[in-house]
Amino acid sequence: MISLRRVLKLRDLEIFRVLKNGTILSYVLIEDTRKPFTEEDKKLDPLCYMDEEDINRILNVFRISIINDEKLSEEDSLQIRIYFSDFVNNTNLTNFITKEYIQEDLYDHENSIKSFNKMLKNIGSDYIIEEFDEKNWIYLSQD
Repeated sequence: MISLRRVLKLRDLEIFRVLKNGTILSYVLIEDTRKPFTEEDKKLDPLCYMDEEDINRILNVFRISIINDEKLSEEDSLQIRIYFSDFVNNTNLTNFITKEYIQEDLYDHENSIKSFNKMLKNIGSDYIIEEFDEKNWIYLSQD
């Protein structure tokens, strides 16, 4: 069974820890790029199945990055891809791309802005999380 723990939620970025039967399976980053697809993006799933005309109408891309310290099994990869593809509302102006990455030292660090920025850098993102005071972390509370 797959379960999620959202470890960071910002305006244009969410980071999830994906667990399978209580063990960390991977991290998934959903990034709102606020820009259209690049030529390289157009070669990725699901865009590679779309018409060029439909792709060119899309104004905003969400990047779903699956990160693990080793290659995922086909079954785990497919399950994560299907699960997270439902997180993005596809419209005629918005779509997403999904790509997997390997970061060998991924689990050697605790959840921190520094480790999140390292993930972002390793996937080629331009997004940088600025340092902020711990009191600004958003936690669910019943206060």
